[in-house]
Parts: sequence; structure tokens; C-alpha cells
Amino acid sequence: MKPFNQVTRELTLRPFLKRSNVAASWLLVVNYGLIMLAFILPALVPQWWAYIVSVVLLGNRQLGLGILMHDCVHSALFKTKSLNILLGEWLCAAPILAQFKGYQTYHLQHHAKAGTKNDPDYVNYQPYPVSKQSLYRKFTRDILAITGLKNLFLLFLMHAGTVKYDMAYKPDEKREKLKVSQIAISLINNLYRAVVWHSVLLSVLTLTGHSALYFLWWVAYLTTFSLFSRIRNAAEHASVPDLLDVDPRLHARTVYANWFERLTVAPNHVNFHIEHHWMPQVPPYQLPKLHNYLKQHGALDNAEILPNYRAVIHKLA
Repeated sequence: MKPFNQVTRELTLRPFLKRSNVAASWLLVVNYGLIMLAFILPALVPQWWAYIVSVVLLGNRQLGLGILMHDCVHSALFKTKSLNILLGEWLCAAPILAQFKGYQTYHLQHHAKAGTKNDPDYVNYQPYPVSKQSLYRKFTRDILAITGLKNLFLLFLMHAGTVKYDMAYKPDEKREKLKVSQIAISLINNLYRAVVWHSVLLSVLTLTGHSALYFLWWVAYLTTFSLFSRIRNAAEHASVPDLLDVDPRLHARTVYANWFERLTVAPNHVNFHIEHHWMPQVPPYQLPKLHNYLKQHGALDNAEILPNYRAVIHKLA
């Protein structure tokens, strides 16, 4: 395997950095269209299976909005930085209660330190592989909302400013002692967009006579969103060839995703993760093209590329 920097110099990668407001807007339309479908289906067909499909779709698109927020953090979705921040905060971060700037600080450290023990995400990947029993216990906690409730509690502490914004969700994180007024101001600053977004969603559902369906959002947020996020997260860096090598072909993984996996654990081309770490500023809609280009030039010959997410789960346990 040629050194990563040498391979990069030999390739013509600049064309893949081209951003398009039309392509970015289409991704948002697709994500919001599927969210609408997730509410329309049980409204038209109030059967048990429709609610299950709704919760799966909502969890998938909550993850999808998180991925688009991540792309906006890299200024890689829309053409301008201001548009990435505006739409990233309001249409991507707000629905899932994420903190755009906090996540930005955290995530850019992940890219700067990837392949080392100083990566803030290292603790998420280092334990793998685990036993099958351990992996299935994790999945069970996700489905039963145990993980979701724990993470939601820690997320509110992050928004309150009492713990550092950290997507590793460390329950033993040292807590700051703040005045009630400081906590209130921090919560307002970090959550007012979420309050506005969810007020609009609830208002629309209420006006259509289906306000009760709003709770499906939170059922998904606490269950399928947690499960899909865990699998997506582990697929990117867990049980890779060498987690402590700065070459993304060794510390990251790309997975081919079928239609079902794109509607569960791999929305918005997030499965092309070697390519993302190779060039973080590449827009998500350019990642499949970048993957094909790298593959055609033999740049991925010794990288770990798995055929599906079932193969990922086998690697995790």
C-alpha cells in the first residue's frame, strides 16, 4: 500500500469538492419527504405495522438530519458557509436537539486526531470487537429506550452547560457548578430553535387532526434513532484494520448499502466513510463518485470495504 500522502498527490481530487445548492436542497427535500411519509402512513392506515414503519423511518431520518448537520459543520453541503450554518442549525440540528457549534468543535477534533488515542471518539470504537452477548445487550438497550433516555439526559446537561459537549456521552463527565440563571440562559440559547421547530411540527399535526402522532417522533428518537446511530457509528471505525493509524484506509471503513440499509442505518451516503476522512470537505452527493474514482485508480485496493451492514455486525462481535 502506497503512503496516503503520496497517493493523494498523484490523484486529481479537486473536482469532487464542487458543491451544489440544488443537490444539497434535494437531499433536504428527500429527508423531509420521508419524515412527512412517516406521519402520513399511520394517519391513513392506523394499523400496527404502519406505526412500526413510521418509527423506523423517523429514526432513520433523524439520523439522516444528523448526517446533514455533520456535512454542514464541514461547510460541505451548500455552497456558502452562511447557508451551511443557517440551514444546518434550523433544519438539521434543531429537530434532533443537537447543538451545531458544540458538535462542530467536537467533531473537527475527531478529524484532526483520527487514528490516534487523542481522538475524542476513540472510546466509542476501542472496545470492539465485543462478545455477541455484549453486542446484543447494547442493541436491546437501544430498542428499549434505555440508551436513548440516558443520552437525552446527558444531552440536556450539555445544553445547560454543566458538562462539556461530548458525543461519547460519558455519564461520569465532571459537572460544572453553575447558577440557575446561567443554566436557564444556556438552555434557552441552545434549545430555542428546537422549540420552534417542534412547535411547528406539532401545530401542523394538530391542524390535520393527528396531534397524537407527534409522539411517534419521540418513540423513534429514543429507540430506532439510538439503534441506527450505534450501528452507523461502529461501522465507521470499530474493528477496522488499524484504529491507531492516521491513514483513513486503515482507521476507517466503507460499506456498500442496499435500499433497506439506506432507509435504516446508512442515510445520505454516510456509508462512504473512508472517502469522507480522505477529504472531509467533499459534499455527500459527491462521495459515491469519489469512491468510484479512488477504486478505479487502485487507491482503495487494501482498504476495508464491506458488502453490507450484516458483514459489519459480524466484525463487531
